[in-house]
Amino acid sequence: MHRVPSATTFAIALLGAALGCDADLPRTLPSTATSGAAGGSGGASTGAAPAGSTWSSGAGGNSSGSALEGFGTETPGGAGGESCVVTSLDDAGPGTLRDCVSASNRHVTFAVGGTIELATTLSVAGQGHITIDGASAPAPGITVTAGTNGVEGALFSITDASHDIIVSHLRFRDATDTSTGDAVRIYAGSHHIVFDHCSARRGADGGFDITSGVHDVTVQWSIIAETVKNQLVSYGVDRLSLHHNLYVHGSERNPQLSEATNVDMVNNVIVDWAGNYGTRIREGSTANLVANAYLPGPSSDAEDAVVIEVTSGAQVYSEGNQLPTSASAEGNLSTRLAAPPVTEMTAAEALEAVLTEAGAQPRDADDTQYILDVDAL
Repeated sequence: MHRVPSATTFAIALLGAALGCDADLPRTLPSTATSGAAGGSGGASTGAAPAGSTWSSGAGGNSSGSALEGFGTETPGGAGGESCVVTSLDDAGPGTLRDCVSASNRHVTFAVGGTIELATTLSVAGQGHITIDGASAPAPGITVTAGTNGVEGALFSITDASHDIIVSHLRFRDATDTSTGDAVRIYAGSHHIVFDHCSARRGADGGFDITSGVHDVTVQWSIIAETVKNQLVSYGVDRLSLHHNLYVHGSERNPQLSEATNVDMVNNVIVDWAGNYGTRIREGSTANLVANAYLPGPSSDAEDAVVIEVTSGAQVYSEGNQLPTSASAEGNLSTRLAAPPVTEMTAAEALEAVLTEAGAQPRDADDTQYILDVDAL
């Protein structure tokens, strides 16, 4: 398949304060944010980004300039907050990523590039207004991994009602040594979260799970790969945008929606659900399934590209999906569910755009191989 640039040219999204948000959970940075929070040799400073940074507060501090679209994006993230610069690839200590995300109201950039090998879960727990700007890192970018150590639980988690978090251009690799670990997990009531141009692969259980009362989340232009269960969305999730993502080499849950409402799934590419199913929607979930492209691999059950369990209460609006000839994605809703607009294209155009642009940039050898795998089908 020949790669050509898509028509999508990203402009910086101007994200204002959300209307109608909870009064005790502001969409703007608190005016009481102060300087001097722990940053160690990472070099904390108040207000502006460090010298040489190109981040824009209009995109939540995302220096790549990507437009942030969907349910999660009514947030400034950490824009305008305290600058914390990652100067060490160590797991913990002054100047590390763990140190920089240990407090709220932070804009995190990187003065180093390479691999961060974790001994325990990297967690954002009960915090708000943080941007992690992986695009600011020098080559080869930032990869977070468990390496040979193994991590109990998720490699990276956002939990305990954390809010207003933007994560861009990070890779999460080879998550855990347990059967219950995910590469990335968002759960426990967290909200107003954006993952943009990230890559998650080889979770022991899930690749990128979103569960347990989470709401107002966007996952966009990302790669979720090579996990048996690539993505579970379940247990009371509401208002989730999944757009322009590549799901590849996951035998199931690409994604699976269960007890999830108002999910807007647009222009994703789902490839090689080996031996099981592609996307499954069930247990009272409500979703839009619009202009997604499904490409079976050699061991995929092509007819199970999309499974909609109407008998368990699933309600789906389906339109414009590219499917194997033996598959069906017939929905049971005649009207599309309301959702914030995203840059929308046909399924064929989305296939080209996602294979050209998705994932943390610059792509590493793993993500490059996934694109080659799709091209070979």
